[in-house]
Amino acid sequence: MFRRLRLSPDVPTAAGAPSLPRIRPAALLWAPPGLWFWPALLACVLGGYHVGRPELWRDEIATWSAATRSPGELLDMLHNVDAVSGAYYFTMHYWIALFGDSPVSLRAPSVLAVTGAAALVALSTKKLFGGPAGLSAGLLFAMVPAVSRYAQEARSYALVVLAVTAATWFLLRALEESGRVWPWWCGYAVCVLLAGAFHLVAVAILAGHAGTVAVRLRRRTWKRALPGYCLAATAAAAGLLPIVLAGQRQASRQISWILTPKPIDLVHSLPSIFGTEDIERALLAAALVACLHRATRAASLQVVLLAVLPLLAVWFLSQGSSSYWTERYLLFTVPAWTMLAGAGIAALAGSAVRMRAGERVSDGKGEQVPDGNGVRASGGVRLAGTLLRRALCPALLIAVGVVVLPSQSSLRAVTAHDPRDLKGTAALLAADYRPGDAIVPPRGGASYLMLDLGVRYYLPRSDRLRDVFVRTDAVRLNDFFALECPVPADCLGSDPRVWVVAVGESPDPYADLSPAQAEALKSRYTPVRTSHAGGLTLTLLARGQ
Repeated sequence: MFRRLRLSPDVPTAAGAPSLPRIRPAALLWAPPGLWFWPALLACVLGGYHVGRPELWRDEIATWSAATRSPGELLDMLHNVDAVSGAYYFTMHYWIALFGDSPVSLRAPSVLAVTGAAALVALSTKKLFGGPAGLSAGLLFAMVPAVSRYAQEARSYALVVLAVTAATWFLLRALEESGRVWPWWCGYAVCVLLAGAFHLVAVAILAGHAGTVAVRLRRRTWKRALPGYCLAATAAAAGLLPIVLAGQRQASRQISWILTPKPIDLVHSLPSIFGTEDIERALLAAALVACLHRATRAASLQVVLLAVLPLLAVWFLSQGSSSYWTERYLLFTVPAWTMLAGAGIAALAGSAVRMRAGERVSDGKGEQVPDGNGVRASGGVRLAGTLLRRALCPALLIAVGVVVLPSQSSLRAVTAHDPRDLKGTAALLAADYRPGDAIVPPRGGASYLMLDLGVRYYLPRSDRLRDVFVRTDAVRLNDFFALECPVPADCLGSDPRVWVVAVGESPDPYADLSPAQAEALKSRYTPVRTSHAGGLTLTLLARGQ
């Protein structure tokens, strides 16, 4: 480990005692394993802090609904809907079998994913800009609000980011390795395949990687770089072809809600991709420093292409019949921006730049002498410069931390993911539940909210309520949504009590039901009481009163 640390000259010792090298404490921060450990630790802490507090929202409820089905039922569902998320659903199916389906358990894979991604961001940045830049980039990545937000989400986006950062690291290793490169290209192909399997839009990272390879070709290494990249990218794309074909058939239903982006959205979407405007400004300002600084300018070009080309690729693809332009689909581009920002902060602090051995500075007496990085200045100047370099980089990172603190705090609110209080509504129902009770959740225009599944998730598993107007449930229909009875009156049974869930706080408990459903309930039931819980209304109906 210590071979890579910068050592000071031998310290004078007593006679006969061996002289020992003195290790600079600051170097421990960006020397392996400190380089990746601190970003990983910060990402894990921020991702895991109150990870179970925000209530699950509809997309996470969809994950729970899909992943808790049997493998056969899940496969049948994927033939009908959401085939592009199949790899994630199967991953979560076996995860739930081992660790349960609590909110903490459902989100734990995402926390682990951003933890690994932070480490890989640090290692990848180190290869291009040096250790201090790697440490800064990894810490910046961990602090980005959007990273923490999706670390606490039971969806595939964090796993996509992990696969993309791993692919970038394998690519850099393959491009720089002087020996056998095929293991690195194989690892690269597997990571790209996983990224696309978890979310197809992430395949756009190939555009950024192609830009990185193109820059490297100027160094006359194309015989090693180009064939390996082309073979690995082609293999990954071929493996994803079945998912692409299935996704195309389902696209009109799955993502028809996404609007076609305009040219200005290439800029206006950045705050939502990062999480806040403040962190966007901070990252872009630091990235600009990296692009303009003489020592980091060449490597920055590769990372700029890595950050920008995937966005351009997704933007152009979104001009067709289907749009893919939404912030959570583009989360995988955040690591590249933090790599640039980390390089910029390290360059500002002066700790990422090694002065060339041939450079000289004045010692104040007209003579030029080398210092510890290739140049030795006078004692006072050198001490002041060292203190400045060691203090400025942490100060800049702390400043970014202060900027993101309010948004990091708001991410842990109970309603951070969804303003509707499903847990509170389920608690009200469970407090007065009786065997034989039935439920009528809102569907129709409110079906996309998946309130029926959400309330069922938060209810105790022993509380079983018949869904009054359901003719075929979602599992048998190989879907997320149940099929309702065409004639509601025919579905009324002998249920003594019915709980009606409505969106908002309307005094009319039947506001979200069709006229036929409302008339059927009114003909046999009478409202007993109404309760409200965070944007939802729960009304108890009793038969024959």
